[in-house]
Amino acid sequence: MKRKSFKLHLFALLLTGFTFTSCEEDEPKTSNIVDVATSNSQFSTLTAALTKAELVSALQGTGPFTVFAPNNDAFTKAGITSLSGLTKEALTPILTSHVLAGKVKAADVKSGSATTLNETNNIYLSVNSTGVYINGNIKVISTDLDASNGVVHVIDNVIVPPSKNLVEIAIGNPNFSELVSLVTAADPSVAAALTAASQNGLTVFAPTNAAFTELYKTTPKASLLSPANKTLLTNVLLYHVVPGRVFSTDLPNVSGEVATASTVKVKFDLSSGAKVVGKSSGASNITLANLLATNGVIHVIDKVLLP
Repeated sequence: MKRKSFKLHLFALLLTGFTFTSCEEDEPKTSNIVDVATSNSQFSTLTAALTKAELVSALQGTGPFTVFAPNNDAFTKAGITSLSGLTKEALTPILTSHVLAGKVKAADVKSGSATTLNETNNIYLSVNSTGVYINGNIKVISTDLDASNGVVHVIDNVIVPPSKNLVEIAIGNPNFSELVSLVTAADPSVAAALTAASQNGLTVFAPTNAAFTELYKTTPKASLLSPANKTLLTNVLLYHVVPGRVFSTDLPNVSGEVATASTVKVKFDLSSGAKVVGKSSGASNITLANLLATNGVIHVIDKVLLP
């Protein structure tokens, strides 16, 4: 598995202390990954999807492969109760996002980016004291189902590749209309950075309209939009951006202050729910986490961060 840094130098990854339900490998396995799936009733939806996408023969190949396998409950949780409306073309990028080249046992899982067989979509693993997670919201619930050509780990949701970038998600959500209007008014470099991002992506703590309404009581919007305050507005917005993809499941591994796209750092407080703490604004609650974009991740917050 290819590991990439989140570019946050203060991260101290906890690579031990998590628990898995594991199966010991006592003797060479003769069943391939497809055999493992078809012989287990909890994977009936997955095997039907693999058949419809014409991926069965690929996973019967030499490999080795690591498959993060959604069980039937995972498909239901993802809102996929029937495959009738999904074509081969729709299923293929989803299913290949669950497969890594190479055999990665539970003990070898590390936090970071993992390259999947979907060439346009990596997944992001978080290892903390409560387990292993994918893209912040998907938990590995059972591990090390061995096969002759790899290994299967069971997950509790379906990995669906993102289709929108950070800016597109914000524009499409009416709760972010104030944020979008301020980004538009700020230095063009803010919108450009959020649209493009880097290979390692960005993390955006996005205040809701209600959060900005509260801010306007002490700092009027007209003041923020004044040409004389353009630099101030730009710095405030950049203060909500952290380099790299930082999922909620990574936060238990973060200690101390974390760099932002501004010159001022933020901190996190997990003592009573997840909070991001601004230098002069105090704590803001993360009310919705892990909105995955093609170039990063968004966490919704209820208070504007001020450097």
